[in-house]
Amino acid sequence: MRKLLLIFSLLAALTVSLAWNVDKVYVGIKYSFRNFRNNGKVFLVDPFSRKLTIYDIENRRVDFSIEQFGSFVIAVFSTSNGYLIVDRTSPSVLKFDPDWRQIKKVPLTRRVQGSVFSNGNLYLLLEGGTLCVFDQDLNQLSAHNFTGSPAYLFVWKELPFVTYLWNDNADIQFLGDEPKDFGLTTPAIFEGSYLVDTRGGQLLNMETGKVIKLKPYISSVTFDGKTYYAASQSASTIFVINEDKIVQSIQVPYTPTAVKRIQDKLVILSAPYNKVMVIRDGGSLEVLETGEYPLDVFEIANGFAVYCSDSGEMWYYTTE
Repeated sequence: MRKLLLIFSLLAALTVSLAWNVDKVYVGIKYSFRNFRNNGKVFLVDPFSRKLTIYDIENRRVDFSIEQFGSFVIAVFSTSNGYLIVDRTSPSVLKFDPDWRQIKKVPLTRRVQGSVFSNGNLYLLLEGGTLCVFDQDLNQLSAHNFTGSPAYLFVWKELPFVTYLWNDNADIQFLGDEPKDFGLTTPAIFEGSYLVDTRGGQLLNMETGKVIKLKPYISSVTFDGKTYYAASQSASTIFVINEDKIVQSIQVPYTPTAVKRIQDKLVILSAPYNKVMVIRDGGSLEVLETGEYPLDVFEIANGFAVYCSDSGEMWYYTTE
């Protein structure tokens, strides 16, 4: 019986290895915990070593890199005529031309708490609750003050709003409105129409005002245009949500830290265990090895790629 089980295990492993071609490319940068995408390329920023790398995912090559990049860069945004760089600790926002020559720098009065670039406008939330709005050429359009000290900044339907953590009196506040309380603990992720209470394990539908209760420690939420997928670390479960209802719960063997819908597959990362879990539509779960601390998933033509932060590698998973 033991030999038979061993044979079955080997056959299962062989099936997975035949189904996927696995390659890896060292991208020249580690510990990039914030990644920004633009036209098939990913901007990898390591704020600690002050490096930036622009990596072409599909063609598997480094297109550009800079060292001594800012003081502690937390965001890079591509505009119609260059790039905007948000530096938290200098604190400042900088304009670069398409050839990465600095053409403008605007100092800020406080450190940057959050930033969003939407519809040609750059929104910067400063520590203490001040919101500064710039156009893509860094001409300041306006400045506003929120109540208290908000933690996160988001934009929904071109209207900026902030969120408050561990606050019994207020969860969110839209620009020009009073703070509102929905009973959320740590509203820290915004995806589609859902504001995600990561610690409390809840989703707030911004359209309907309805709160959907899942399980604590939601690490990631993705939306494919119809259905939402939320990863709960405490329950090792992927919740499938449609029209404010949980339509399916998928138990996974490793703690899920990121989830992404890629073509006909659900791709789930487990950073602590260096695993990639793949569920094809109508199929069973496959577990694949990856590099050290898989952080983010990117769609490519015939599969997906995973950026592994601690090993500085992009791992490719493709099928024939």
